[in-house]
Amino acid sequence: MVKTKKTYTKSKRMMIAIVLSILSGGLLFLAYPPVNFWPVIWVAAIPYLIAQYRFMPRRWAPLAPAITNTLFLWPYLARIFGIPDAPFLFKHMGLLFGASALFLSTERRMHELTKYRWFVLQGMFAWVGFEMIRGFIPVLGTMGFVGNTLASQAWLIQPISIFSIYGLNLLIVLVNFTLAYLALRWVDTKYTFDDAVPVEAGHPRKWAFICLVSTAIWVAASLIMFNVQAETPTIRAAALHNYLDEPGHQADDKEQAARLASFSQQARDAAERGAEVIFIPEMSFGFDPQKEYTQELRALAAETNAYLYITYAFHEEDDSWHNETIILNPEGEFSTLYGKLHAFGEPRTVTAGKFPVKETPLGTLGSIICMDGVFTDAARNVSKNGAQILGVPSYNSTLGISEHNWTHFVMISVENRVPVVNADRGLVSMITDARGKILAFAQTPEGGEEVLIADVKLGTGSSPYHFVGDWLGWVALAGFVFFSIFQGVVEKRAKDDRGTGKGKNK
Repeated sequence: MVKTKKTYTKSKRMMIAIVLSILSGGLLFLAYPPVNFWPVIWVAAIPYLIAQYRFMPRRWAPLAPAITNTLFLWPYLARIFGIPDAPFLFKHMGLLFGASALFLSTERRMHELTKYRWFVLQGMFAWVGFEMIRGFIPVLGTMGFVGNTLASQAWLIQPISIFSIYGLNLLIVLVNFTLAYLALRWVDTKYTFDDAVPVEAGHPRKWAFICLVSTAIWVAASLIMFNVQAETPTIRAAALHNYLDEPGHQADDKEQAARLASFSQQARDAAERGAEVIFIPEMSFGFDPQKEYTQELRALAAETNAYLYITYAFHEEDDSWHNETIILNPEGEFSTLYGKLHAFGEPRTVTAGKFPVKETPLGTLGSIICMDGVFTDAARNVSKNGAQILGVPSYNSTLGISEHNWTHFVMISVENRVPVVNADRGLVSMITDARGKILAFAQTPEGGEEVLIADVKLGTGSSPYHFVGDWLGWVALAGFVFFSIFQGVVEKRAKDDRGTGKGKNK
C-alpha cells in the first residue's frame, strides 16, 4: 500500500516557513553572548534552510534567510554598538532584511537546476567565503563568526592552530548543511510541494559520511592537542581590571595623577600575590610615559619587581595620534612600543604596522591592542616574531562589545598557541593559557575594580598557523566566487535549454 504524501496550502506553508525562520534566528541568538548556549550553533541553520527550500514558495524563498539574519543581527549589532534609538534600529532592520533577501535570491533556483548536488559545498563556501570578506571590513573583522560561539570549549577548538578560525567555521556550516540536507530528503518522503524539486536519495548519505568523518577527526585531533602541552616555563600574570569612565587622552591632569595612583596600588597588590608581569587596560593614561611621570613609573616597576605593560593615548601637536602600549622592566628600561593596528572610531595610530616583542629572563613578551584581537593579522605577526605571552589591553565602550571580544581573544590564543592576558576598563577581563583555556575571568557590567591573577604556562612562540595563515578562508572565498559565477552559468544553460526545447521550467 502506497502512502499518500501530505500537502499544504500556500498560506499554511508560508506560516510554517516564517515560524522555522524565526526559530533559526532565536537559536543563533542563544548561541552567542550573553547567553552562550554553544551547542545550538551546530543546528541553528537547519530550520531556516528547510523553510527556504521547502515550505516557502519558490518566489518567496529568500525571505527565510532574510528573516533569520535580521532577527539575529538586529539585537546582536544593537548590543555591540549600544544603539538606544529605536527608529534607527527599525530603519536598519529593514536594510538588513532587504540586503539578505537580495543576496540570497538565486540560491534555490540554482540548487533545483543541479538537483541539490552542490547544496552542502556551496553553502559552506557561501557562508564562510562571505565571512572572509567581512574579515577585511574595519568595523567588523571576525565579529559574528560562528566559530566564536565555541570560545568557552577549549577542548573542541584546538585544530584552529592549523586550520584557523575559518576551518572551524567551515566545520560548523558543514554540520548544519549536511543535517539540513538529510532533513530535506526526509521532508520529501512525507510531503508534496508542487514547486520544489526533490532531493535525490544518494547524495545526502554521501555528505553524511563526509560530515561524520570530518567531525570525528576534528574532535579527536582537538582532544589530543588539548591534552598535550609543551614543556615551557610558567609565569604569574596579572590583569588590572579597573573602571575608566573616559579614555586617557580625555582625562585632565588631576585625573591622570589619580589613575596613576589607583593603578599603582593595584600593581602593588598584584606584586604581593606574586605577579611577575602586570597588564592594564587600553588608553589608561593620556601621556607618553617616556616623557611624563617617568620616574614614578620606574619607581613602581622597581618596587614591584615586575614587568609593567603601560598603555596610553594622546595627540601630538601636529595632531598625529598615538594609541600605544610599552613594556617597562624592573630596571627601568622601556621596550620598543607597539602601536594599535586596527581602530574603530579613532584616528590611525602613526606607529602602527610594527610588531615588536621583548625578550626577558621570564620569556618573550608581546602585545596587541583591543580591536587588533578582532582581526587575525596583528596577533599572528606578534606571535610569529616569538611572543610567548600576549597582552591585549582593551577599552570597550559597551558591555556588548566586552561580552563578545573575549571570544575573539580566546581564538587568537589558540590559533597562535600563546596565552592571552586581557585587561579591560572594568567590564570584562580575562587570562587564558596557550590552549585558550580560561584561567581567570572578571565581568562587572556596572564597572568595578579587580586584580586577576593566574599562573600561565608560556607558549612556544610558534604555531602552524604562523606559516599557513587564513588559508581556508581564502579557499572559501575562492569557492564563493566560483559558485557566484557557476549560478549564472547554470541559469544560462537552463534558459538555453528551454529555448531549444531540451528542458523545461521546473
